[in-house]
Amino acid sequence: MTVYYETENRAGILFSLVGSAWHDVFRLCAMNSAITILIYQLRERDVFNLAINAKGHTFLLFLVSFLVIERLNISVHQFYAARNDVNVMYSSARRLASKVAAYTRDEAGDKAQQYRNLIMRRLLVLLGSSTYIVQDKALSIAVIEGESVEGHKREHIKKRAPVHDDSLSSENDPLLRDKGLRHSVKTLLELKDPMILSINLHAAIVDHAKYLDKPMLIQHEMDLAQELNSYINAYHTLTQMSSAPFPFPLLQMSFTITDVWLHTLPFALASTIENGYVCALIVFFIHFGFAGINAVSNEIMHPTGADPNDFEIDSYRDVSKKF
Repeated sequence: MTVYYETENRAGILFSLVGSAWHDVFRLCAMNSAITILIYQLRERDVFNLAINAKGHTFLLFLVSFLVIERLNISVHQFYAARNDVNVMYSSARRLASKVAAYTRDEAGDKAQQYRNLIMRRLLVLLGSSTYIVQDKALSIAVIEGESVEGHKREHIKKRAPVHDDSLSSENDPLLRDKGLRHSVKTLLELKDPMILSINLHAAIVDHAKYLDKPMLIQHEMDLAQELNSYINAYHTLTQMSSAPFPFPLLQMSFTITDVWLHTLPFALASTIENGYVCALIVFFIHFGFAGINAVSNEIMHPTGADPNDFEIDSYRDVSKKF
């Protein structure tokens, strides 16, 4: 789903929990503040002085700030790039369908209608399979690594329908009485590798001479192939974003340095701030700022999933099918 909001409603934005990153960071901020108070209590009671020199933290602040902001910039860039790719996928599919209808509008025979129906069926299966795969990280990785999607299909069907045997083989299965569930499982039953589906669709496009009394012009055939190529290119980009949206070594180092810096912050500030409660409050908001930005990066890094801030890919697909 997508979180919609009114920019004029400032209070509604500030206190909305739908799509918010607050719940991901608030607990850790509170824990770090509690550690700060504990450090002061131990020092005041002469049990142990855990305060450390803050100079190292001051120098490391620049590196932590760079890593957090740079990761946010990359995530925002990928978010808008993914939105553009989703738009390219659906617009290419709609244009391909419209152009097939336009290029064959003078053909009124049964074979011409069979040709149009063949293109539409294969296009809809391609649309359903590719959009389902880009929403699922495991399927995206399987496709990129050249694995068959058939092994994942049964597992996903059983997640959607509480089936405990292997009897589920068609959308007419009596277990699938719910309309929404039946629609979802139908998409899974038709799920195939989009590359194979695109080859089948291209084969149907170039097979027009068997169905049309007056075959398409070569320019029209190439135009349809170009729309299909645009669709597949956008699909490939989305699968790469879904499977590995951020380079792992950079992500690992960013997490390591940021987490170490944040969780040792109370020990550093304890040597410069006298009041423990004031220090705990400062630690809370510093942690909230850095961890909050990291949480936002995590939230928008994979915008083709099913989180509140992700794209309405299922809705877009349904609208395209109706079109």
